[in-house]
Amino acid sequence: MSNTNGRASIEAVRIATGFTLPLYVCAPPGDTSRIFVAEQHGLIKIINLSSRKVNATPYLDISSEAGQGTGTGILGMTFDPDYAVNGHFYVSYTTDNDGIYHAGVSHIARFTVSADPNVADPGNEVTVITADQPQPDHNFDWIGFSPRAGDEGGDGGGSEDNDKGHETPDGNGQSTQTLLGKILRIHIEADGTYTIPPDNPFFGSQTDRQEIWTFGLRNPFRASFDPQTGTMFIGDVGEYNREEVDVNLASNPGGGEDYGWRYREGLIQNPFYRRFPPPPDAVDPIIDYEHDVTGSCVIGGYVYRGSKVHNLRGVYVFGDCFGPDPQDFLGRVFTLTYRGGVASNFQEITSQLFPTRIGGYTLGALTSLGEDASGEIYLVDYSGNVFKIRGGPQ
Repeated sequence: MSNTNGRASIEAVRIATGFTLPLYVCAPPGDTSRIFVAEQHGLIKIINLSSRKVNATPYLDISSEAGQGTGTGILGMTFDPDYAVNGHFYVSYTTDNDGIYHAGVSHIARFTVSADPNVADPGNEVTVITADQPQPDHNFDWIGFSPRAGDEGGDGGGSEDNDKGHETPDGNGQSTQTLLGKILRIHIEADGTYTIPPDNPFFGSQTDRQEIWTFGLRNPFRASFDPQTGTMFIGDVGEYNREEVDVNLASNPGGGEDYGWRYREGLIQNPFYRRFPPPPDAVDPIIDYEHDVTGSCVIGGYVYRGSKVHNLRGVYVFGDCFGPDPQDFLGRVFTLTYRGGVASNFQEITSQLFPTRIGGYTLGALTSLGEDASGEIYLVDYSGNVFKIRGGPQ
């Protein structure tokens, strides 16, 4: 992605720093002046885009509730599509040490902004849904609202989906009687409760969890919808061998896809379960890659639908937390094109973005990508930085 003069046509610029374990960035619909950064251990902060200043007072502080461990805390957030009217937003967080396994409880909770548009009141929390976690990782992570017409979720964390609190005989990923290892689909009601969409694959079942939309996932830490096509892209973190990106197509209105975990990892049979063939109907990822070659912890991203970076239009931008050597703590940024059910042009663009032209900053371990209200893409790293991808100098 370079122009005819050989100079990069894209670049990264650091817009803010000093965050503690930032894990996500997003913005309310239509609010082009701010982005919101979720810190793992309970704070959400506001960056004012015009000044690049971070508000001194957090937008939300739930540090007394959110876990303070390495796998718990705030792991995702999203704004209600009608946020400008109702002020509602939703936070995915996991507590420490409680629940039936004493390993934490995952919460999806609704909060509401106060009379001050820069501050929300933690006291108006409404719990939407919870799940007990058997281990303190692979919790409820990404949450979002679907843009599909009529629309309005890891496996629990045990090694190889085979530990305390993991369903037998096939693990949480394959069991349709647990919420873990799934993408869930629910309709949020006005009071913060939820109902089951009648076209969910297990709607009306007395044995299967009706909230399940797709299953056979290990740790879908980050996902997104392409607002133009309705395709859902899912970055599913692998165990020891492969990373993968899966899709859920808007053309399958009934859901129910099985992506194959724990018996398949990426496109290969999981070596830990050599005698157990993958499910015959398992849906292939659109791409997978090897840990030793490319990266070891995929971070799902976004199809770029912004207006400022011409060379990225319609391209899926995603990344990896570490790259092939997790000891270097340097993230990777990738792109691919997905059209007609086929992924192509998979490439790494990290060197085009970093070190940054202004300031010479490097990308630390990548923890998330995010979008602002204009569809521009941001990168968040473990070192506390927020970067924006933009068009480079011509």
